[in-house]
Amino acid sequence: MNAKKEKPSILWYDLETFGLNPHYDRIAQFAAIRTDYNLNQIGKEIILYCKLSKDYLPDPLACLVTSITPQIVNEKGLNEEDFIREIRKEFSTPNTVVTGYNSINFDDEFIRNTLYRNLFDPYQREYKNGCSRWDIINLVRAAYDLRFEKIKWPQKKENGNPSFKLTEITKANNIEQIGAHDALVDVKATIEVAKLIKTKEPKLYKWSFDHRKKHLMKNLLKAPFGEPVLHTHPKYTTKNGCTSLVIPITYDTRNPNNVICFNLKEDITPLIESDEETILHTNGIVNIAYNKCAFISPLSVLTQSIEKKLNIDKKEALSRANTLKNNPNLILKIRNALSNQEIKFIDDSDFKIYSNFFNDEDHKRFNLIHSADKKEKLKLSKAIDFDDERAEELVYRYIFRNYFEYQKKEDQEAWKIFCSHRIVSPPGNIMINLDFYKRKIDEKLNDPNLQKNEQTILLELKKYGQELINTLFN
Repeated sequence: MNAKKEKPSILWYDLETFGLNPHYDRIAQFAAIRTDYNLNQIGKEIILYCKLSKDYLPDPLACLVTSITPQIVNEKGLNEEDFIREIRKEFSTPNTVVTGYNSINFDDEFIRNTLYRNLFDPYQREYKNGCSRWDIINLVRAAYDLRFEKIKWPQKKENGNPSFKLTEITKANNIEQIGAHDALVDVKATIEVAKLIKTKEPKLYKWSFDHRKKHLMKNLLKAPFGEPVLHTHPKYTTKNGCTSLVIPITYDTRNPNNVICFNLKEDITPLIESDEETILHTNGIVNIAYNKCAFISPLSVLTQSIEKKLNIDKKEALSRANTLKNNPNLILKIRNALSNQEIKFIDDSDFKIYSNFFNDEDHKRFNLIHSADKKEKLKLSKAIDFDDERAEELVYRYIFRNYFEYQKKEDQEAWKIFCSHRIVSPPGNIMINLDFYKRKIDEKLNDPNLQKNEQTILLELKKYGQELINTLFN
């Protein structure tokens, strides 16, 4: 199929999950709607659920937020491989722009890790066949900062800062969003917010959409010591907005997609006086990724009115930038600090997606396992020598998480032992073990302010936990 001949489309999506850790927690629900560039719906709405494997316990608090229980996903859902295959197919349709609301930092990480756990390439769908990804949350922040007047903006009661919660923005602008924390409802709300900005501020919308591409971002954010730019990000959030003036200093020597910058609102003296041990921890150091849809605006956008609104002293900021340019030793200090920075991974294959890329030969071996008969996958995997040290363990878990019922009884019993250890003592700093799960449910059930629907969810969770105990420990 010739990707260039396919019309570009935007796939708006959202996830509900059973926890917040993308390396460990599982997706509960996926929903998506495909639109054309003008945000007209194309095709049918998509809703998918994912079954849970027996080596995992959901966070009860997450279930109370989403109202999705293990019983729901196990009744309505696909196994994890089939679930992520369906998503991968949608994401990989030529010229698809996969988009969400805070999706780059949250939902996309769950997608990547689910692809990885199921022996698929975690990244290809983000760039192959003309595909790309986008995220409108920083576009919304930029609309508040740079084009404030035409949209109604909710504020947080506790500090007066702008609130960018989807539910509050839709409410302030009379956009219907009944049933938040349902993935499809949130997708529809995201599209409506995008329509609002596209209608009110079409140039801003187009700028964000176009600059999802790395090469355009690189033209704006040039290192070393390129022209200062406006960077919109939640770390700067005050009543005034979420944008500051930053100067790019140097590329990250470990990752060419990252640029180390400095926030020119901050005092530059500690940065200049820092050494290799302290420089990366200096107040004002900012890491901006080309491939994560950062919202960057050129210096020309900083008019006097925006300068006043954002409380930026342009003259002072540019003076600081010139002083930094006269300290080129900062580049060497930062690069040395980066090269000496040790990246630690939890010693468990599920947590090591970013430790390395699988080579082509291992991907070919994964494809063989994918295509093998369900009953033959384990036997085949034992006959394969993988190059990557993570692969053998990942393949074993993939087989039993998805095709437990097709394995021999003695192999099933061995998997149950693994599962029992896993839910009693999860890896790393994961808090949701069996004791926590039971205790948290009982605590909530004894809460005098408990709602009827919450009680129903908690009782379902308690029942699921007992069924899992009976399966694994008896």
